[in-house]
Amino acid sequence: MQPEATHSNVWLITGASKGLGLAVVKHALAQGFRVAATSRDAARLRTEVGAGDDVFLPLEVTLTDETSIASAVRQTKEHFGTIDVLVNNAGYAVLGAMEEISDADIRANFDINVFGVMNMMRAVLPIMREQGRGHIINIASISGSLGMASTAIYSATKAAVILLSESVAAEVSDFGISVTAICPGGFRTDFLDKTSARHPEHPIAAYRRVHDAMEHFGRLNGNQSGDPEKAAEVMIEISRMKNPPTRLYIGSDALHGITHKLHEVAQSVATYRTLGESTNFVA
Repeated sequence: MQPEATHSNVWLITGASKGLGLAVVKHALAQGFRVAATSRDAARLRTEVGAGDDVFLPLEVTLTDETSIASAVRQTKEHFGTIDVLVNNAGYAVLGAMEEISDADIRANFDINVFGVMNMMRAVLPIMREQGRGHIINIASISGSLGMASTAIYSATKAAVILLSESVAAEVSDFGISVTAICPGGFRTDFLDKTSARHPEHPIAAYRRVHDAMEHFGRLNGNQSGDPEKAAEVMIEISRMKNPPTRLYIGSDALHGITHKLHEVAQSVATYRTLGESTNFVA
């Protein structure tokens, strides 16, 4: 067990209206933390959470609008005095064969899953640098490490989040700031239903394997093995660590998947090492 850092006091959580985000809000409040949380409907979020203004600040934020993000960060700091933990949870999946998905839908997915994360980080980092502490938790996915049929766009966004997190972690470590990319497997939320996951408007019949994979995800919805309440507990735990992980896979399916992937990559590197080394200059 690692030694604990000073308990984080103020959390800013995006995508807090349901699922994992809402679970994190409730667990953070239960731990005595003060929480600002973003949603497209702040009034509904306030009713759902039921906490007072002294500990809870619901905010309506457009993650594609830097002005909206800056306003939310400013309101949080004015209301609570600081921001100790940022949880970038807002995001959704675009599923389907890459050829089937429109440019507009691809860019919209990157706008929320990647650029929304970047914009929130850029807005919060000056506060954390000034106070000499902070922890940014970015919700990635096992899909950011494993490519599979139907997840090309979503996997690309989450791979970006993972490497963004690792690179920024190296950039801000001198300021007492930690960055963690959490890579969940399947958790029992509504993430895969029609209110969250997006499918192509014009499917191509030839992509039968892709459509079979999407049907599998549909059957998995509501039967995932991961418990979002326990995932929220994990985030509370790592926020208290002096040296939190930069990348954390959660859920037995994610751990099984990344273990298999690492073995597969290691085997490929060994098999093709000579070919890879053949590109070196020879004196």
